[in-house]
Amino acid sequence: MLGILLFAGRFTNGQQTTNTYCTLYGNTASCSSTTTDYGAQQQRNNEVARQAGEAIGRGLARAMQHHRFSKQMKKYCAGHPGQDWTYRSRANGTVFSSGHCPSEEDRVAEVANEFAAGHKDFKRNPANAQAVIAYIAVHNLDPRERKSYERAYKDLKKSGQLELYKR
Repeated sequence: MLGILLFAGRFTNGQQTTNTYCTLYGNTASCSSTTTDYGAQQQRNNEVARQAGEAIGRGLARAMQHHRFSKQMKKYCAGHPGQDWTYRSRANGTVFSSGHCPSEEDRVAEVANEFAAGHKDFKRNPANAQAVIAYIAVHNLDPRERKSYERAYKDLKKSGQLELYKR
């Protein structure tokens, strides 16, 4: 014989809830109860929320510190191209980080490589490099800016002066 739901009850006592379910099988009743302690659950939820808040706060503080450091490093390197830099603790002189400011040639090479990586049809060969460099020089464009390479690419491609990969 199939069981029939005979009784379902809920009893609340402060921060605890007890659910009781009974099922009738023939002449026999079978009951089970589940007690949930919402006070303990709320404490666990509060602890998880507190830990998450602290982690977010630490992450924001690190992001702000990294942003400030990056701005300071860029400002320093703008005035000291090609020189080494060291970031130390003011309290005891511990070295946190160090590096090398890019030179003007490094900046030009970085921008040129970014440009070439963005154009899959552009063949990296001496003839194309000379054509782009000559275009930038003749038109008095800044070789440290990507838009200079984009303009050279567009005009040289249009006039058929670049050797390109076929798509």
